[in-house]
Amino acid sequence: MRKIGALVRAAWLSASSYRLGIVLSITSLLFTVVPLYFVGGALQPTMVNVIRGEGNDYFGFLIVGIMVVSLVTAALFALPNAISTGTSNGTLEALFTTPTPVPVLLVGLAGYDVLFALARSFVLLLSASALGTHVAWDRMGQAAPVLALLVLAHVPFGLAAGAMILAFRTMGPLPSVVLTLSTFLGGAYYPTHVIPGWFEKVSVLLPMTYGLRALRGILLEHLSLHDVARDVAILSGFALVLMLGGTLAFGAALRYSKRAGTLAQY
Repeated sequence: MRKIGALVRAAWLSASSYRLGIVLSITSLLFTVVPLYFVGGALQPTMVNVIRGEGNDYFGFLIVGIMVVSLVTAALFALPNAISTGTSNGTLEALFTTPTPVPVLLVGLAGYDVLFALARSFVLLLSASALGTHVAWDRMGQAAPVLALLVLAHVPFGLAAGAMILAFRTMGPLPSVVLTLSTFLGGAYYPTHVIPGWFEKVSVLLPMTYGLRALRGILLEHLSLHDVARDVAILSGFALVLMLGGTLAFGAALRYSKRAGTLAQY
């Protein structure tokens, strides 16, 4: 934990040297929340029956969706961006030659972005609560494992993108494709059951579908973790299988990069 904390602190010190950027990142949430509040209010009569089972307030429904999209974005891009930066400034090879285990390094490299996204998500939820959304704050302890599983289910795609950077110096389109599909077919802005035709079948293959449904049930419907156990179990299966695949891909790319002597090449 000490080494992870050191890497996260290093990223924080780098980011905090641009204080205006952090301030703008947080304050920009107001420009997200306020329009969503009016959009949610305008569409509430139409959406109230559509979102039944995932909250009765469409504004709250949207806020939880945006919150999860923010976390998933960090899970997808934090690691490949950190690896790309480390490659370009020459620090990556030095990190991988230390006796620190590779998983610890990877968690430390991605940790700051994920934690910052979590802080932004909390601010979004507080803003929604201040504007009238009935958030089940007493259920936050049960929502936390769902959030963790959502992140873990998307980190493997970040690992795969990081592997692409190690091997080919480009992350490719994978993170962007996963983010786009998850955002528009995973239920961020509307329930998946309203998606027409075969597109709805695609949503069944997305971890976000199950994570969002469980999270909204806990935070907006005041359900318990037991009540959403099926969605949590499926999300756990996604996280386990995908993490295995992502770990194998990253390990193979790291071995190839070391063997080819390209770890420090930009």
